This record gives sequence, C-alpha cells and structure tokens, in this order.
Amino acid sequence: MSGGLKLKAFDEESLIILSSLTQDSIIKINELGYDNSAKRFAVLMNRYCHEKEGAKRIRSAIHFDYINKVKTKSINLDTKDETLSLLAIRFESEKKPSGSIILEFSGNKAINLETENIEAFLTDVGDPWEVKNKPDHDKEKNA
Repeated sequence: MSGGLKLKAFDEESLIILSSLTQDSIIKINELGYDNSAKRFAVLMNRYCHEKEGAKRIRSAIHFDYINKVKTKSINLDTKDETLSLLAIRFESEKKPSGSIILEFSGNKAINLETENIEAFLTDVGDPWEVKNKPDHDKEKNA
C-alpha cells in the first residue's frame, strides 16, 4: 500500500481542500449510503489523483458525520448501476455551525446533507492505478 491520503475537515476551509482532492471522482450509486442511527453518510469512490504526476486513480472513502437528513436532486437511489461524476463539495451555512454539505455532480445532480456541523474524513484505500484519460473540463464546456 502506498500510504495514500488520510485527511479530515472540521470547517469550510478544510472542506474546500477535500473538494479539490475529490473533484472528478467516479461514484456508483450502490457505493453510497446513509446510516440514520449513526448519522453518517459514506461514499466509496474512484478518486482522480490530482496531487500525483500522470493520470492515476485510487480507491477512496469519504464519510460525513452528524448528518440529520439526506436529500437528492435528479438522482434515483434505486438505480444502483448509475455512475456519478463528482464536481465539488461545498457548505451552505444556515446557522453556524449547522448547515448543508452539498455534493455536486455532473448532469445537474446533487446530494444535500443537512448537518449539525462539518465533520468529514477522506481515506485512500489501496494503491493508485494508471488511467488513460485525464479529466478535461475545457473539453466538457465546449461539448
């Protein structure tokens, strides 16, 4: 194992860092879930390694604690084989420290996590592997 990333976020600034590191991650709907009793929302993903040389992905897990409610936009959670492409993770404050952590995906899709406060953990699992294509956001804008 390569000793990949293991990071946590407890405020908006550190959540922005997690967002930049998870941008372009690929997620299957059957690899995300909410545990109501633990108030935890967890996601497994194939994270694009923006911090490494070359085009690589790594298996990663991210979870958010103190989540009271999960809402989706344009995502059918029953379609287990659907693949999502993560664009950003952001925070909208209602009354600090509570608010919403929003996972934004391509195709105008989103997951809104109503939370008591920001508490997120990102952990790489396994070793990175080479991929053929590097995400190209300029190409996507022109399409």
